[in-house]
Amino acid sequence: MKIAIVSWAPFYAGAEVAALRLAVGLAEAGHDVVAAVGTDGELLARLRASGIRAEFIPIRLTDKWKWWSYRTSRQRLVRWLEREKPDIVHSNDLPTHQMTSDAAGRMGLPRVCHHRWIFGQAAIDWLNKYGAERHLFVSRALMHELCDQSLSLAKAPCEVVYDGLALPALPTEADRTAAKQELGLSPDRRLVLFAGQIIERKGVADTLQAWARLTPQMGESADLVFVGDDLENNGAYRQRMEALSAQLGLDSRFVGFQKNVPMWLTAADIVLVPSHAEPLGNATLEAMAHGRPVVGGDVGGIPEMVVDGETGLLVPPKCPEKLAEAIHRLLGEKPLRERLGACSRGRCERLFSLEAHVKAVVRQYEVAIARQSAGVSG
Repeated sequence: MKIAIVSWAPFYAGAEVAALRLAVGLAEAGHDVVAAVGTDGELLARLRASGIRAEFIPIRLTDKWKWWSYRTSRQRLVRWLEREKPDIVHSNDLPTHQMTSDAAGRMGLPRVCHHRWIFGQAAIDWLNKYGAERHLFVSRALMHELCDQSLSLAKAPCEVVYDGLALPALPTEADRTAAKQELGLSPDRRLVLFAGQIIERKGVADTLQAWARLTPQMGESADLVFVGDDLENNGAYRQRMEALSAQLGLDSRFVGFQKNVPMWLTAADIVLVPSHAEPLGNATLEAMAHGRPVVGGDVGGIPEMVVDGETGLLVPPKCPEKLAEAIHRLLGEKPLRERLGACSRGRCERLFSLEAHVKAVVRQYEVAIARQSAGVSG
């Protein structure tokens, strides 16, 4: 099967990571994969470095005041699709989908729209105005929320397909010690890791406030490290959080964007994902793949990954007190950390492997192609 993946990719975050993994996974499974990327940036470079044929085509939205810009970009995409002749066109997210669906629809190509974030009814209906033969959602929570917002989407063909990732070798204690040494961390101190975007909805401030609530003895025996940055605002929120950390008198570290996140996860004892809103969550999947217990916000798709008390601990969002209790519990109970981490890895192997993700997506492609052949749209 020849598959065209299109992604706006204004910056490189969870949706873009998922697009890269899917493209590579499909190619490894024997499919012919090509990609169009709306931003000449990190995703485009990583796709090409992975051996995926990728082209830069700006993505625009319909606008009566800028109709010429939209039409020009759409025609570039149409010409690319005419040249590539894919069997199916896959929009990596809803904002990407409007122009992609318009271009592919003009050529009679079957279309799949991947939903990865929360939008209101007006935005959903506007961005999806050209329809699709199949709509995929990264979690049940996201599907229910978006379909509750939009009647037209609720009537469309929808399916939940969890994201997946290539599973690394399960790190050993020796691997953890070596990773801490290479990262300049003390082997005698436990590492509590936050890895993701440093933005408000990720619960960064909650994490700092929770850390300030730990007993001095507990806080002095562990390191709190934030890996990531505020890509949307050129680091502005990260700087605010660094100031808050100093104001609270904490010895936390903000190390910025890192390309060696797997090494940080290998070194970690606990991973925090205290998000206020999260359709699924790449950081959670990566932590589970490394066999690490996750303390996650009980919101969105996180409970579909983290089983409370079995693979991690769930806490109410925006609640530093409960977050502190969960951190304190895991820091103080090594057997619990090890049990939750092992179960976390097992759940990831069963439900969130890249192989399982690719098979599920390909099944949806086959359904979309059949719907298009039958002349049915959504």
